[in-house]
Amino acid sequence: MKLHIKNIFTKAAVLFAIATVTTSCKKGYFYPGINDDPTQLQKPVSSNLLPGIIESTGYEWGGDASRFTSEFMQQTTGVANQSALASNYNVSADDVDNMWTGGLYGGGIMNNDYFLIKIADAAGQTHYAAVARILMANALGLTTDLWGDIPYTEAFQGTANLQPHYDTQQSIYTTIDNLLSTAITALTTSENTSQPGSDDVLYNGDLQKWLRFAHTLRAKMYLHLVKVDATYYDKALTEAALGFTSAADNAGVPFAGSSVTSQNPWYQFNTQRGDIAFTGYIYDLLTANKDPRLSVYSDGSGGLGTLYGSPNSTVYLLSYDELLFIKAEAQFQKGDKVSAAASYNAAVTANLLRTVNSAAYATTVAKTAANITLNDIMTQKYIANFLNPEVWTDWRRTGLPVLTAPPSSALNGSLPRSLLYPSGEERYNSNAPKNTSMLRRVWWDK
Repeated sequence: MKLHIKNIFTKAAVLFAIATVTTSCKKGYFYPGINDDPTQLQKPVSSNLLPGIIESTGYEWGGDASRFTSEFMQQTTGVANQSALASNYNVSADDVDNMWTGGLYGGGIMNNDYFLIKIADAAGQTHYAAVARILMANALGLTTDLWGDIPYTEAFQGTANLQPHYDTQQSIYTTIDNLLSTAITALTTSENTSQPGSDDVLYNGDLQKWLRFAHTLRAKMYLHLVKVDATYYDKALTEAALGFTSAADNAGVPFAGSSVTSQNPWYQFNTQRGDIAFTGYIYDLLTANKDPRLSVYSDGSGGLGTLYGSPNSTVYLLSYDELLFIKAEAQFQKGDKVSAAASYNAAVTANLLRTVNSAAYATTVAKTAANITLNDIMTQKYIANFLNPEVWTDWRRTGLPVLTAPPSSALNGSLPRSLLYPSGEERYNSNAPKNTSMLRRVWWDK
């Protein structure tokens, strides 16, 4: 269930004012149209739209997407209501409807991002369009990894198409790659029109950081495809070499925390709902290994710790330490254990510095070419990517870390492989795939 308070930031208010023309509709594929309502913005511009898209992206990553996946991956435990059911892998089509319609499609990220791309392209704002395409690729990646086949080519058409066909996940991945390729090319060219600046709440107009973000995101998406084609390890490494160079490049969405509507989404959830406990496999693992990250992941009494649970906590879309783990996995799988160990050790160090501001513990879990394993890499990445939806994708790709379904699991001892399609799709889109089970595997999970 989506929190009743949406994180509408001051700079993002225009975006959501536009988006309100769609929220009363049952069908979730309208992009905000310019109508005759004098209360709506008549001539939206890129600088009005960009901050809201970035902030709503952070809100979704730290909101529903984080909650479902963290429960599946035993980083959190539901203790009441829908959350308790999710911990037992019992998630209904109704439970995910708000995330799909309000968070991603109808009045959400991709809907508004599609509109920004159109505006920026029409105005010749090449760099705004590039940033928008990176954000669209990022959102498409999350959506397809959660569900599999999703609408794109026929989405965002308003009343012209209320029942879009679904693109295959394979074609969605091609779309993501094309979006990133186009954005990367655009960011390497000069432009004389208006540029992102303070309205860019992620990088403050630093286009080199956006370029490195695009390459890092591309590396991540390539890694997702290695079960389909092992040559993607090479492609991931090529992109990773052009990606983040330090923690200064981290794609972290800031939350002001100064008012209820600008607070971190986990903080909002915990104060408004509070039906998730921060207990489970990851806490047992951290406790057993005397890992200092336990002190910032947990408050010591079943609550979320200060790092991710404060009103102004940052939500990370991608980080430098995650990039290093991507490199470590690809290098290990290609047989280069010397490089894999170096990347792994650097990744652990970078994450410790980001989380507890001390790398001292890194020596405790350090590895060499002689003793590093894939389990080492994926377990440390699981810890580093705490509350990040990526952990579910990693587990589906590798089966690591080894997790055991709860005794009361609704999936007969198995862990989920995908989400059910939302109830709104079942009711209003005859082209939506029929729901079967959360054991259904997405295309790349073969």
